[in-house]
Amino acid sequence: MSSPATQAPPRSLDQLEATELSGLLASIEEGLPASLASEVEERLDLAPEEMASFLGISPRTLERRRENGTLNAVESERLYRIVRLFRKATDVFESEEEARRWLKRPQMRLGEQVPLEIARLEPGAREAERLLGRIKHGIPA
Repeated sequence: MSSPATQAPPRSLDQLEATELSGLLASIEEGLPASLASEVEERLDLAPEEMASFLGISPRTLERRRENGTLNAVESERLYRIVRLFRKATDVFESEEEARRWLKRPQMRLGEQVPLEIARLEPGAREAERLLGRIKHGIPA
């Protein structure tokens, strides 16, 4: 069995989701492939400027990351946060299209804030995930 340091980094969202914790932590610390940001951007129908903003970087920095192929650890963790929220929303709504719609619209139970916007920071992402859990289980806010 290989150690996390020798595992290849995930090259798709499916691979990222299937990565065990030790490999995930190592991949994030080493920097996820910038191609994952492109895949998230496409699947969430985001403009490059929006993706850069969610990663906390300028569009030009995102362009450079794509050229060199790797995000840094902080950007990787931010990307993983978005992926985690998207995965949970897709699970709850059973459709990427419905998940995308929900993530990009103000939600009354989040104080009229947009889930993707508040997910820029971990507490916001956690609150959006809690709301998704309540929706999934039919629990009122």
